[in-house]
Amino acid sequence: MKNLKRTVFAGVFAFISLCFTSCFIFENEIVRLDQNVEEAESNIATQYDNKMRRIPELVQVVKASKNVEIQAVTDVIEKRASIAESIRLDSSVISDPEKMAQFQKAQNELNQGIGRLLAVSEKYPDFKFSAQFTALMTEIEGANNRITVAQTRYNQAVKEFNTYILNFPGKYFAKNYTKKVPFQSDIDGTKSVEAMNLNLE
Repeated sequence: MKNLKRTVFAGVFAFISLCFTSCFIFENEIVRLDQNVEEAESNIATQYDNKMRRIPELVQVVKASKNVEIQAVTDVIEKRASIAESIRLDSSVISDPEKMAQFQKAQNELNQGIGRLLAVSEKYPDFKFSAQFTALMTEIEGANNRITVAQTRYNQAVKEFNTYILNFPGKYFAKNYTKKVPFQSDIDGTKSVEAMNLNLE
């Protein structure tokens, strides 16, 4: 009888221990996946910051031009950069589809403005080949390429996180977590200048 009680007690203890261990494992996995998303988001934000720091320099270089058409595009870029700068990519944005859409829209419109500037500058070779202008455009293009890579990694991290918290058993341990919002499209590097529809008004 004593042996039976010991066996039952040992079985119950083992079961409870297994439950606690499983809880820790599942919760730790959620934390790990969440941290992966935050790290990926931080990497994207860093690349956007690098790019945004180049915009005022680009504007100053272009403002030196007396060309009316180039000046008009520059004014658009300056306004759009101000809007884009006001929407920072952070944890509040990646958890809110509406904020993410606003962020992407602002960045997309800024990219269209820069693309239009490049197209217009091709009509004026003397301006186009300004060493400082060329260097800044190269740096911005490089930042866009790095953003595209970072977005791909971010979307993969988001997919893993969302899949885990929406499926069994993760959904039972993710009460304090919400789905993350992926980037819906590459807003930085895939559109050709000719395909961009830029409203300069």
